[in-house]
Amino acid sequence: MIRISVIIPTYNRRHVLERTLPGVLAQDFPPQDYEVIVVMDGSTDDTAELLRDLKPKCSLRVLESQHLGAGAARNLGIRAAVGELVLFLDDDLITTPGLVRQHYSAHAGADPSVVQGRMYIAPDSSQTIIRNAIERIGVDYYARISPDMGLRFPEGMSSVYVLSYLVNSSMPRDVLVRCGGFDEQFLAAEELDLGLRLWKMGLSFRYRPDAIVYEYYVKSSAAYLQSQARALGAGDLRASRKHYEYRPYCGLSTWAESHAGKRWLLKALTRLPISLIPLMSLPLRMEKSFYRFETIRKWASRLLNWTSTVAHLEGALGVAGSWKALEEEFERSCSSLLYHHVGPARPGTKRELTVSPERFERQIRWLAHRGYAGIKPSDWLNWIRRGTSLPKKPILVTFDDAYADTADHALPILRKYGFSAAVFVVTERLAATNTWDEVQGCGTLQLMTGEQIQYWARQGIEFGAHSRTHPHLSKLPASELAAEVVGSKDDLTALLGYPPVSFAYPYGEYNDAVCDLVRGNFDLAFSVEEGLNYLSGDPHLLRRAYVGPGDSLIEFALSVRRGGIRRLRDWRIKLALRTRLKRALRIGSPHP
Repeated sequence: MIRISVIIPTYNRRHVLERTLPGVLAQDFPPQDYEVIVVMDGSTDDTAELLRDLKPKCSLRVLESQHLGAGAARNLGIRAAVGELVLFLDDDLITTPGLVRQHYSAHAGADPSVVQGRMYIAPDSSQTIIRNAIERIGVDYYARISPDMGLRFPEGMSSVYVLSYLVNSSMPRDVLVRCGGFDEQFLAAEELDLGLRLWKMGLSFRYRPDAIVYEYYVKSSAAYLQSQARALGAGDLRASRKHYEYRPYCGLSTWAESHAGKRWLLKALTRLPISLIPLMSLPLRMEKSFYRFETIRKWASRLLNWTSTVAHLEGALGVAGSWKALEEEFERSCSSLLYHHVGPARPGTKRELTVSPERFERQIRWLAHRGYAGIKPSDWLNWIRRGTSLPKKPILVTFDDAYADTADHALPILRKYGFSAAVFVVTERLAATNTWDEVQGCGTLQLMTGEQIQYWARQGIEFGAHSRTHPHLSKLPASELAAEVVGSKDDLTALLGYPPVSFAYPYGEYNDAVCDLVRGNFDLAFSVEEGLNYLSGDPHLLRRAYVGPGDSLIEFALSVRRGGIRRLRDWRIKLALRTRLKRALRIGSPHP
């Protein structure tokens, strides 16, 4: 019985197979227990002649197909395979003698899983800029994973890079058949797509560092740029559309964070009627001549990165259809404004947390006149997860503590200008007062009632949890922490009839235990750290810009555009203190 089938797609690489295939056919695994299936993906060189002349001890089968890409070739191999396990290799991989044995033994007695081995660059590979880049990426990649990772869906989405490479990976054949194999629409990144589907089916991913192969890298930098880089861009976009979990991690997710000048230049380069990739990659055709010169090699590496970015964008644009469509999917950023009390000043309360209704309305009117649209946290979540449309200039307006004055003054102003918002509720203090401030000697403020919350929820305002009693969460033992976080979710669910989407950390404080608990119960969470929010940001550490009672419209505008003005505010406070000190010294000094 064949226990493991090794599948190798190839296209016009006889000269490489001559180097790599003998090791695959001479494994220290019983030859009757494994087979090697080579799929010629439309090869027109002498590959078939090479394969016909081989007489290995193990079973060697050669399949031929039209040139449809590696995914289609692997699917043909999967359908023909008879092994209970399948091991995927590329035609440029030099195998160690124990590779098949290591993969097979890794599955013994284990639940269905994907076992991934280690890959190095063969020392005698071509001295090229792309080979050097691939080698650096590999070092970083393997430094992030460990044999005990056991990644399962939906745990550890931040480890999505583990799913990106299925070469030198083995898995049960029946699982591959059930999931439909590779998606043949992907001409690159097809391994990522399959990895995400297997992950969501419940397979764990395990790393076997002793299952080693060496990649005999012979592709030139220019060849990579003119074929693979563009296909990877298209595959990356397709994967982000097919798997919403992948959107924040795809190569396009950081596009909005790039410098405006860089974005403008990249757009200009990709909007030209012809591709500049052949011209930009022209200097790299001489890479073998200058590779030994470190200074030129560094310059060439930067050229490779830039050209690869352009090619990646060209590939994504080919799928998206236009820059407008690509921008709507990836270029949105969002400022989130943090208010506490909007209403008349109350005796003894914290002045720095109170914004007058008149000032608040000027700020919302300013936003409306400049094209901003107030969204809800759930709108941001749906854009992150599913790519649903957002306004061109979205903004999140948030209120901590759910003061009754917010319902009386701020929310009517927001609805007047067509804005949504989020209010974070201290759920055990409904219709009560701000006891967390009162114990510090501050004045009393009335909080919203359950009826007010229900009414404004029907008017398009979104409510999130802010704990049950507004404690310092990072100082609580585990049982009390769970009561505050999970309890506040349960309270709001009972009040609203559906679970809240978001949470705001009281006092902006959190630690790993707090974050882990919040991640398990809420889709989003808000901090008090300043900055803009992007697709690639941590959804449980969303940033907010504090709005102060003395902020001018210019300062408010800067907060909106930059995500906060803490440095400017600190500088202003220092300047004011210095001015008062100088004035006091002049008053106190003796007159001549």
